[in-house]
Amino acid sequence: MAMMMPDFDESLKVASWAPDFSRCLVREEMDQALQIANKALEDARDARAKAFALGAVARAQLLGRELLKAVEAAQQAVEAAKGADQPAQAMSQRNAAKAYLATFSLEEAAAAADAAVSVAQGNAKAAALSTRAQVCLARDKKQEALKVAREAVSLFKEGKDQQGEAAALEVVVRSCLVAKKGSEALRAANEALAIYQGSASDGESCALLLVAKTKQALGDSGEAQELAQKAVDIFEKKGDRQMQGVTLKQLADICLAGGHNIDGWQYTREALECFREVGYKRGEASTICQIAAAHVENGVFEEALRIGDEGIAICREKNYRQLLGATLNVIADAHVGQLRFARSDQQEQQMNWKARLAGKEALGILQSVGDRVGEANSLKSLASAFLNYGNAAEARSKAKQAVEIGKVIGNKQIEGENLLLVAQTKIHENKEEGARLARLSEKLLREAGVASAARNAGDVYDFIRGYGVAAKETKKDRIQQPLDLKTDITVDIEEGKHRLGYFHGFTARAVRPRS
Repeated sequence: MAMMMPDFDESLKVASWAPDFSRCLVREEMDQALQIANKALEDARDARAKAFALGAVARAQLLGRELLKAVEAAQQAVEAAKGADQPAQAMSQRNAAKAYLATFSLEEAAAAADAAVSVAQGNAKAAALSTRAQVCLARDKKQEALKVAREAVSLFKEGKDQQGEAAALEVVVRSCLVAKKGSEALRAANEALAIYQGSASDGESCALLLVAKTKQALGDSGEAQELAQKAVDIFEKKGDRQMQGVTLKQLADICLAGGHNIDGWQYTREALECFREVGYKRGEASTICQIAAAHVENGVFEEALRIGDEGIAICREKNYRQLLGATLNVIADAHVGQLRFARSDQQEQQMNWKARLAGKEALGILQSVGDRVGEANSLKSLASAFLNYGNAAEARSKAKQAVEIGKVIGNKQIEGENLLLVAQTKIHENKEEGARLARLSEKLLREAGVASAARNAGDVYDFIRGYGVAAKETKKDRIQQPLDLKTDITVDIEEGKHRLGYFHGFTARAVRPRS
């Protein structure tokens, strides 16, 4: 569950530019937020003002998913704050911890969070504890995360800072859900809602979404959808079309996660209309990417490519780098998905080339912004394309890199999906090893909670174990098959079908690497 509640920040309570900057953060306007932060940096006359401004730069870069730039700005803020007071030092360390968390640098994040706690006082200490709880959660220290988050809530209550209290309660919710304490999670979410109840504010909308997502996580998708609709209604009544679009996207996610696909698609389209009406290009590009990705999952590849190209054009024009990389990943997956429908070898080669072209560009972009999850997705797309192309060595190399990323960031789904690709590259040279890896993939995907992907990993395991056996037993009785027989392995991941293997001629010969 992503952070949604407005966060406590000492700089946003004292700086003259704070109200405008805070408003941009809430409205997800990264470009405007960055402009305000850079102007504040230019105008800074002492170490304290410089530290606050650099912290704001880091937060704006995090919003735009320019993660390495966020880390750089946060580190500069820490240096600047050494000559400033304790609130500036605590704030800069908190921002550094958040930037490190976004890049999965967990040891650095823990050190920064501890440094923030050590120098902070009052509400700033409560905020530092909330950040430390988030770091504990990322390091899979569930009980410690819950304990520290509750301590933060208590300190915020003492300091009568309701905004900070609500933000800390969200961390409590997330910790409870991970620890399988559903009733406690719902209680904390409702406490956050009680803080803003009836205010018709951004905070109430965020709190409604928090309760909705908690309900969704606990299996009550119907009530989750109703609560999220109330969050949308707040901005609809105000006539704020941009924020209406932002909350509609959240509502769509809740519907799709609960299996209400028709409603989900309707809300996604409404969000897109809102963004286009007000000219909010980042929201438009993000929604287009989401729609294209869903078309890929549903096997509508031509439409995914057409829609994805619209998003690519916006991202290139506005230099939305992370969004461009994510959309290129979708384009790559769509081209791989098309391969089974190729009418000739030439057309197949062209589709595969386009998939690899998009995947390589996406990989370079996402590595440059520090998006580890996006990087792993690019590597998976490339591995699938190379496997389809017959280049098992290159496919294995890319999939192994993605597996390592999955291990580093603690994402078992990424690890399991890519391990399954590695398994498929072994089908000829070492079938037993391939089967072992497929079984391990199934185990990882079950632990990740992706049941459908785990079941299909089991199907791939069965396929690899039985590969070549039936052919040998029935050789005399079977009609001779052409040498270019194509065998598809289809894996259903989160309601969508992704082809993770496409063997062309593998039944007649070993894989020959091709450039």
